[in-house]
Amino acid sequence: MAYTLFPRPIVGLHVEDIWVEQLGRYGVNALSWSYFSADGKVPSMGELADILTEYQFDTLLVTQLISFKRLNRNVPNSQVAIVETRLYLAPTEEVYWSLQSESFLANYIMGEIRRPREGDALEYVETVIQEMMKDGVF
Repeated sequence: MAYTLFPRPIVGLHVEDIWVEQLGRYGVNALSWSYFSADGKVPSMGELADILTEYQFDTLLVTQLISFKRLNRNVPNSQVAIVETRLYLAPTEEVYWSLQSESFLANYIMGEIRRPREGDALEYVETVIQEMMKDGVF
């Protein structure tokens, strides 16, 4: 199951959908948290664990925006997002694999998180999938 912890809801739901689509291209059967939650709210660990157990998921993939950093303070849209991706064994809370990455955000201006362009989010997910493959995750 793919879940984006922060930011929610619009950006997180968008990234979850891309994760599910791209994982499917590699033969991984995945669903997003939003598939189970109509309101898109942040679930408790108990709610996640219940879904993981009920539907017999093997893993939980969590993407989380950690922070932003500005590359050049004189250029308003020179922002980099620091993002952490963790893969947990389900239904335990044991981290199987993790990666912290930095992604340039052309659409981030003055503290507002905007929906990433389709190509940017897709490129991010594909890059992380390639790292997972290189590390033997699947």
